[in-house]
Amino acid sequence: MNLYQVFSHSGPLAGNNQRQRHCPQCGLRFPDQVMARFERQRCGRCGHVHHLNPAPGITMLVKSPAREILIGKRRATADYGGKWCLPGGYIEYEESFIAAAYREVQEETGLTVRIEGIVNVVSNHLDDCHHTLVIVLIGEALAGQPEPGDDLEALKWIDRQAHAGIDYAFEADQRIIDGYFTGNFRQLPIDVRIEPR
Repeated sequence: MNLYQVFSHSGPLAGNNQRQRHCPQCGLRFPDQVMARFERQRCGRCGHVHHLNPAPGITMLVKSPAREILIGKRRATADYGGKWCLPGGYIEYEESFIAAAYREVQEETGLTVRIEGIVNVVSNHLDDCHHTLVIVLIGEALAGQPEPGDDLEALKWIDRQAHAGIDYAFEADQRIIDGYFTGNFRQLPIDVRIEPR
């Protein structure tokens, strides 16, 4: 099975949507200009370079004893509303990716989980305003009853057959779940001594 790791739906100059108006160091206004792909803003006064980086995130395959996967329907008011996705979200500053996974799954599903390992890392160029780098984890529910929260309005467990008919918000989620149901995942274990729950 091929691992899909880059999903690109943005234009070649999408970074222009995320440029700073002012230098965060000295406050000088940056000139209004279209910048080439990978070109960085540099302050003419203090020399500060603004690095435009993707947002780090996690997503998680939460599996049931029957090998089903838990997915959530995004609220109409959320980006990609009305479509389905794996639970996940952004990693906060000073938060480890594992702590982010525990937190995001709890916030979005109400479940406490046990993380078994890392199954992939993907770049999502979702559109001209969203570029994420996502660590994909796998694990199982330990406690709690599934209850949608945060950006999700519904949850459901799906098997391989149900997966085929889902309208997913993110191409990466669809491919990740494809990989799970074909049974070809390899896992990179996490060190629970370093990342205790």
